[in-house]
Amino acid sequence: MASTTSSLPIARRRELPRAAALLLTIAGNILVLGIAAVAVAGVAVAAVAVFGPAVLAAL
Repeated sequence: MASTTSSLPIARRRELPRAAALLLTIAGNILVLGIAAVAVAGVAVAAVAVFGPAVLAAL
């Protein structure tokens, strides 16, 4: 059986406080929603650019 007798210091993992983790989660979700909104707006602008004249002509 092997034992760990290394003299190298082992870095301790630091954990985020619960409030910081919650804020990062909320900020990440807001970022994802913002990116999705920009993508939807881009698709809408492209659709108007492509189909807009045909729709106006049909009216």
